[in-house]
Amino acid sequence: MGLFDRFKKKDSAQEESKLVPGVGRLPYPAYRGKEPYIFVSYAHADSARVFKEIARLNEAGYHVWYDEGIAPGNEWTDEIADALANCAVFIVMLTPVSAPRENVQNEINFALDEKKPFLAVHLEETILRRGLKLQIGTKQAILKYSMAEDEYLYKITEALGRFGLNGKKGSAGNVTQPDQNMQRQHKPESSAAELKEPAAKPSGYTLSPEARMRIERTMNSEVRDIDFEWIGSTLKGFHGIQKRVTVPIRATRIMSHAFSGLPAEYITLHKGISKLDFAAFNKCSSLKQVIIESPQLEIGYLEDPVSPIGAFYQCPQVVVYCHKDSAAYEELKRTHDGEIRFIEDMEERSSL
Repeated sequence: MGLFDRFKKKDSAQEESKLVPGVGRLPYPAYRGKEPYIFVSYAHADSARVFKEIARLNEAGYHVWYDEGIAPGNEWTDEIADALANCAVFIVMLTPVSAPRENVQNEINFALDEKKPFLAVHLEETILRRGLKLQIGTKQAILKYSMAEDEYLYKITEALGRFGLNGKKGSAGNVTQPDQNMQRQHKPESSAAELKEPAAKPSGYTLSPEARMRIERTMNSEVRDIDFEWIGSTLKGFHGIQKRVTVPIRATRIMSHAFSGLPAEYITLHKGISKLDFAAFNKCSSLKQVIIESPQLEIGYLEDPVSPIGAFYQCPQVVVYCHKDSAAYEELKRTHDGEIRFIEDMEERSSL
């Protein structure tokens, strides 16, 4: 049975699960054990939709803890704190209802303080207050409300795989100390040590042929406005899975980790982009070509005595094209140790 068949399969066990008045039917008991697990934060008012996501994760082979699993007689805050302190990945399910809730805010604060691998799943479009936006603005986000189902499932399992969870219960991938050794996404102020973590093992799923076809169609489609996340004219994140990406004309800067770990192969940066932060393209193992159209481009660079970190950190296949005798070329020579070619040569070959 393939990944998406597992997600779509109705589980009869749900029909026998516990019904909590005012909340709904619990999908599964919260996980208690020593293996790596996901902590899910949410508002009880969103229980109906969140429980569906919890059931999916459980059926896909992930251990999941959520607060309906608190045992009778235990101190509520103590058990939540204990579950948060020991989780491998923190997921917050964001909606206009959950974002302002105090308990959700407290759990987010705790997860950030503990430096937990952090994933924000936006179940619907949500305007975050400034304080919350500042707190989680650099963390990886999945905009579920804007994605096709297959694309969403691909994104969340791919993200969890990069955090070290492979979706097979009883198997922890390479996770040894989840609160310290897992990749933290979209963090502009990352240190060199944080960027140089061992790569997590991929998800252990076998996709059905139909699911593979749907994903391949998405990968070969055009990017959409909703695939990009912005702070003004700064491109904060790309959430699509397309292979070819032309960055929208709106962008003037690309933030660190904006394209971190994504399957894009060909990127075009238009001439209006003036700044490319360090590790903007971080661990993009599939990236083959980046075209920098701007002659004037500042490229970020993080000094490190062992391996300095430029904009294309751990992108082993990438060839970067820029204009001859340009400031962008000088910046690339200073910050990039990979192959550099010229747009003029590319144009000459295409005209032959």
